[in-house]
Amino acid sequence: MKKINFMGMELDEWKFGSCVAHFGIGKNWATLYDIQSLEEGKGYATKLLIKAKKYYGKQGKKVGGSVALNPRMKAIYQRVDYEEYA
Repeated sequence: MKKINFMGMELDEWKFGSCVAHFGIGKNWATLYDIQSLEEGKGYATKLLIKAKKYYGKQGKKVGGSVALNPRMKAIYQRVDYEEYA
């Protein structure tokens, strides 16, 4: 994980396999802003989100994600128990 600046917002950038995700971080929350996997069906997004949830959970942060924009993302949220912020 590394810190990046995106349009004036500091985000945590996570990578796993060919998957990259960005999280906004607050005092007691971590929110997934975007995620992209170049190799679909390999489980990289699922594994990345599980690792991130464990990492932030150990810090006492509530973990969730922005609205899922497609059925596949919604299914991943359900699989890894991420709250979807509508």
